[in-house]
Amino acid sequence: MSNTSPAEAGRGVWRASEPWVESTRVIAATPGVLLAELSDWAALLDRHSSVELEPVGHGATRVVWENVPGHEPHARECAFRLGALAGLLGPSPEIRHFRCRDRGDDACAFALEGIEPTSDPEHAALLREVSLVAMALQGRESLFRRMSLLGAGRQPFPDVRDLRGVRRFLEELEDPVLVLDCSLAILDANHAATQVLGMSLDELRGLALRDLLTPDSHDLVHRWLPRLLEVGAVRGLSVESRTRHGSVQLEISARRSETGDTLVLIARDTSEHRRLERELEARNRELQEQNRRIGESDTLKSEFLANVSHELTTPLTSIKGFARLLAGDLAAEAAGREPRLGLDKRMEFVSIVSQETERMTELISGLLELSKIESGVVALDRARVSLAAIVRECLLVLKPRLDERGLKTNSRLEEGSAELDPDRMKQVVLNLLDNAVKFSAPGSEIGVTLLAAGDAVRLAIRNPAPQLEPSDLARMFERFVQRDGSFSRAHGGVGLGLNLVRSIVHLHGGRVWAELGVPGTLDVILEIPR
Repeated sequence: MSNTSPAEAGRGVWRASEPWVESTRVIAATPGVLLAELSDWAALLDRHSSVELEPVGHGATRVVWENVPGHEPHARECAFRLGALAGLLGPSPEIRHFRCRDRGDDACAFALEGIEPTSDPEHAALLREVSLVAMALQGRESLFRRMSLLGAGRQPFPDVRDLRGVRRFLEELEDPVLVLDCSLAILDANHAATQVLGMSLDELRGLALRDLLTPDSHDLVHRWLPRLLEVGAVRGLSVESRTRHGSVQLEISARRSETGDTLVLIARDTSEHRRLERELEARNRELQEQNRRIGESDTLKSEFLANVSHELTTPLTSIKGFARLLAGDLAAEAAGREPRLGLDKRMEFVSIVSQETERMTELISGLLELSKIESGVVALDRARVSLAAIVRECLLVLKPRLDERGLKTNSRLEEGSAELDPDRMKQVVLNLLDNAVKFSAPGSEIGVTLLAAGDAVRLAIRNPAPQLEPSDLARMFERFVQRDGSFSRAHGGVGLGLNLVRSIVHLHGGRVWAELGVPGTLDVILEIPR
């Protein structure tokens, strides 16, 4: 073996390993799977190095293989790792060694052409189990070797009673405790550690701390290790540990022994604490959202009260004024005096009183209807009906208003039936068409389209709306919201129509929304399951 170069030794290391290690390598689907697992494969060779993979595009990968702090690199290590990499991945990738100790660098770096890491969870799990077996055997060997060295040394062997006292003390601790050497290989662990990690003491001995940490936590420990070796103690480091049962959040503290060759690490499981913190943060966000909604609700309530007050006061004022005029005229006529109003005027005033009364009735009916739907007392009386027939009926009802304003309709109605409440759906369609008529300029066109949309039917009503902005769409279906909220607006109502539409559509299991499709036009679209 004296003539064997480090690179040749590296190529043959897998064939010379335990049979189950070599078998695990052989059954990998592709070399990319082995490349993705390179950190675990490297851990089978030594316990004081780390591996980073960096895809560089065009099917190439850069591998940086370096020693942990405290272990100086050596040129023979670079050559051995080059050979091990070639032996692991086989002849398919071209491996170029562009950084090494011989060139004054502090790490090995390899460029692999034509290969990228490929994840294979099943093979990774198998490798994990193989690593545990191999490391358990190495751990026993390392422990026996250290005990032999200690027994052969000049210092007296520690009293067995002292060893038992230390072991009893470790087992009484509720927090996980690990004893490590300076390369972070695990020498011992207490019962709490085996419980948290889900591994036996034999499995843990010989593993490296890196085997128990996520990559990010492992990098954090790397940065933390030089300070521990320098000052002797570090505390409050948050890491994520991998166990047989999943991952746990740990807060670790560590102290270096007086001899400097071992480290004692104490961990505290903070997973539950982190979970409670996340729940608290989520609850705070919910409360903030609720407070925001309460604030919006108060604002909407104030707007609603102002609108309702205006909508009720206006017709009542008209009714009261015209009623007084009519009563005075009738009283004068009864007293034999000449009435001030002619018959035509009286008929006009009576008509106005009737219109204002109807307006008040419509307003109060809308409020009561919305209240019933929200309280859950409304039940749908479903039947299989044609939505196209409902739309035609509604267009016929509104034809006098359409003709009065000179509005045209462009209809495209596909036949099809759905399980609907005909009366409620007629209420929805009339409300949408009435809105389109109300806000369309005289002489313009209203589009009505009814199409099948998978397992649903889709109704879209389009009307001119040059005054609308995209920001208006977000609140259009909210209650008590109007396109024009001023008291001097040209159209009545308290902004309940579209909110009522949405409530009825939701009762049918559907959805409704608005879009500004063609510039200057509004599309109100609803979908109802068949």
